[in-house]
Amino acid sequence: MVAKALHRRKEFSGLRPVDPSRDMAQIAALMEEAFGGDLTQQSREALREMKMMSRFGPFLWLLDRISPGFHESFRGFAWVEEGRIVGNVNVGRIGPYSPRWLISNVAVRPDYQGQGIAHHLVQAAIDLTKEHGGKWAILQMYTDNAPARKLYQHLGFEQITAVTELRLERVRPVALTEDSALRRRSYSEWRKEYELASAVTSKEAQWLNPVRAAHFMVGLDQRLSRWLSNLFTGRKDHRLAVENGGHFIATLTVQVSRWRGEHSLELMVHPDHRGQLEEMLITEALGILRSYPKRGVAVSHPAEHQEAIEALKLRGFIEKGTLVQMRLALRGD
Repeated sequence: MVAKALHRRKEFSGLRPVDPSRDMAQIAALMEEAFGGDLTQQSREALREMKMMSRFGPFLWLLDRISPGFHESFRGFAWVEEGRIVGNVNVGRIGPYSPRWLISNVAVRPDYQGQGIAHHLVQAAIDLTKEHGGKWAILQMYTDNAPARKLYQHLGFEQITAVTELRLERVRPVALTEDSALRRRSYSEWRKEYELASAVTSKEAQWLNPVRAAHFMVGLDQRLSRWLSNLFTGRKDHRLAVENGGHFIATLTVQVSRWRGEHSLELMVHPDHRGQLEEMLITEALGILRSYPKRGVAVSHPAEHQEAIEALKLRGFIEKGTLVQMRLALRGD
């Protein structure tokens, strides 16, 4: 009994760097507990990989020391209580030479929340970013997480962009719009699409993800690669546009899934034409999807474009949440 009491007193508690060779399984369990309801399919697959990798502790120890990419992927801090990880944060440079660092996976077990652990974790990530010469710290959160928003604002983070995620459980028959102005858009019209994207993307959003012409210039080899990928995955893209005066004023992309997974759609409407085209675009998208398997439809759309979000809701889409991107200047930029 005395030996056990002494052992408990010697157990480390508090903040320490993450050690993948011994922490990966506990961190995966913590992520699953903290974000289980909000995890995407991709995130779930990543967690499964983490659980599988956690079985190879010595190999992970070596990999963490010889592979910069692996080390960067799992760099972060853990908060330990009674020998158990109860909090976690990951932090890493966004690109090899980028001055921007991403803070992610901030999580604290429910029974330890409200004790300032998240503050210590995020502050440690900020301090690490500064030590490595980072100029900006970036993170994201859902707007319904009031404690997280309060913490990040207290630390000085400001909102950059917000994206609203919506989902339609099942496509139902719709009446198509008569005399639709939509037409098929060609890859050769990339410049019109680039100009529209530049017009609809806010200055703050472009700071985070600049709109570049190269993103819209799809070469023959890329088209062939996409065609082959769609062939083997059972997907198909419908690319449409509304043109006025030689310029695109709206685009619609519907990605169909024939075999598994969800359908998805993306739309852009020029600011000068907002409130005029959204309902027609969404109706046309659902009209296309009625010919395919009756699956769910996912949409992620800029929260500032409320006309589109309201039009989606009128067609039965349910708002799942709004994801906010935030930034903190570490050295005046």
